[in-house]
Amino acid sequence: MKKRTLYKIIFKTLIQPGGMARLFSVSVSFLLAILILNSCFSVEKSDAQEFEIGKVYPKICCAADSSQSYALFLPSNYDKNTPCPVLVLFDSHGDGLLPVNLFSNDASKSGFIVAGSNNSKNGMTLEETTAIYRNVLADLTSRFTIEKKAIYLGGFSGGSRVAAAAAITEGGVAGVVGCGAGLPNLNQKPQTPFSYLAVVGNQDFNLTEMMQLDESLEKAGYQHHLLLFDGIHQWPPKELIPDIFTWLRFDAMRQKSIPENRSDINLFIEQNDKKANDLASKIKFPEQQEIYQKMVHYLNGLTDVSPLLNEIERLENETSVVAFHQQKKDLKEMEQALQQKYLPEIEQKDVNWWKKETAKLFSLAENPKNPETGAVYKRLLGSLSLSCYMYSNAALKQGNLALASKHIEIYSLVDPSNAEHRYMAAKVAALNGNSDEVFTALNQALELGFLDYSRLDSDFSAYRNDKRFKCLQLVR
Repeated sequence: MKKRTLYKIIFKTLIQPGGMARLFSVSVSFLLAILILNSCFSVEKSDAQEFEIGKVYPKICCAADSSQSYALFLPSNYDKNTPCPVLVLFDSHGDGLLPVNLFSNDASKSGFIVAGSNNSKNGMTLEETTAIYRNVLADLTSRFTIEKKAIYLGGFSGGSRVAAAAAITEGGVAGVVGCGAGLPNLNQKPQTPFSYLAVVGNQDFNLTEMMQLDESLEKAGYQHHLLLFDGIHQWPPKELIPDIFTWLRFDAMRQKSIPENRSDINLFIEQNDKKANDLASKIKFPEQQEIYQKMVHYLNGLTDVSPLLNEIERLENETSVVAFHQQKKDLKEMEQALQQKYLPEIEQKDVNWWKKETAKLFSLAENPKNPETGAVYKRLLGSLSLSCYMYSNAALKQGNLALASKHIEIYSLVDPSNAEHRYMAAKVAALNGNSDEVFTALNQALELGFLDYSRLDSDFSAYRNDKRFKCLQLVR
């Protein structure tokens, strides 16, 4: 049973009448599972060989600071006598196990150690996240044989910016895999150059940012590529992970930090040539051009890409390709216009207006006859969700509970499946002294997937003596 499911069952039991008594009916195995999930595995440097290869460890405590930890996966071919490339990942909510589980299977095939920070999360300062990166890297280096020329960083959303910030300020990073968000707002050049793989969903509200970044990297002559998938603001789907590791392996070969594998390169060429030829036979020239562009980005520095560049240039004049690029431009302008129209309305319009408007926006987003336009509206709703979060958070910090309630209600309309607006509603209820509404909203947040229990102690300190809060503490 998944950890999230377990928490939901126990929490729903506890908040019901007589729930405290039923706590003891929870099986011992469940309670042991919680202890195991939250325990910290530690091993001395001299005992590094005790780590099992091909196994995911949810929580490895840093030897120098036991408050810092990371999830870990060692590839099946790990050998302490051979330097190994490493990928350090940052989740926006500090869940290091999530990306390690996602990346572990293909990491094993590609021979990468994967580590995911359990501490770095949105809202931290640059100094805090940089210190976390240093601790994780130092601990990995002390325990395992790391190829220092093949240190790669990656992250999702705010974690993507953390990875890029560390690469820029710390140096010594071969490349960054940025998922769902681009570079941080730092006014400085990288200490050392690094490659950049952007990964983003076609419904992600940060898609335009990632596309603009990709164009900027192309003009600046950086080693880069943009991988798109069908999805929202999220870690990439499992099906895309092999593409990410192909990029990482080829980039490491390009930088001569791992041996060049010519058969691996030739297989990539054959597979993508076949895709391009199949698309040409179906007269899908824009898609064919995109395949050639991907091949150029992946193979540059490993083989002669001039024939591919010639094909890209030849296809540029095809009518369908010209129309495709024009459509991209039109959709970008449409999205910018919609954001300029709707974002100010969060402050200016009331909840009733938003009820009508969100119904229309969701209908346009789900239009099967025009999926490209539908994706624009999905990205717009994502932007509105983020803006509502920021407005709600700002109003809470200012103590303006009426304004916070309004923004939270709009937040729930534009992004009904997001747990954060219910958690914020619980905070408003707590500040208003309404305990029943507090636990109603917390239960709703849990139903929507909320699991960030570390925030409860500070946000709901006034309810520490409430039986329902004590029960919640027991199942964390």
